[in-house]
Amino acid sequence: MGPYRGAGRVVARAAAGLPLILVVEDDPDIRETLAEILRDHGYQVACAPNGLDALGRLEAAPTPAAIILDLVMPVMDGWRFRAAQLGDPRFAEIPVIVTSASANKSSVPGGAATFLPKPVQLDQLFAAIERCVTRCAPEP
Repeated sequence: MGPYRGAGRVVARAAAGLPLILVVEDDPDIRETLAEILRDHGYQVACAPNGLDALGRLEAAPTPAAIILDLVMPVMDGWRFRAAQLGDPRFAEIPVIVTSASANKSSVPGGAATFLPKPVQLDQLFAAIERCVTRCAPEP
């Protein structure tokens, strides 16, 4: 299995051939639960407790196929992370799934693939991830 290609970028694949998902969430219980669930479904997972750490993870590579982004976080919130992500052409086209208990769809940063209110319904999360991953489907 080769790399995914999306919007002209090569997106890294896990050794098992499945995409990498970056979970950006300040609540350690939610972050670790999401990571465990995603791993149980065969995804490679990287985690960050805030937007600043997430930017560092993007710089370090491999590039994730999708980002699950909380909006309300210390250090750097989801809105500022998204602005920085969109401002960097290397990362601007990585699809983002926004999650929040305190925001609504109208307050989501521009260009997000999906907004899911917390508590996140797993069927909706996996459907959103599948849409993001399919967007970067393998070339024939």
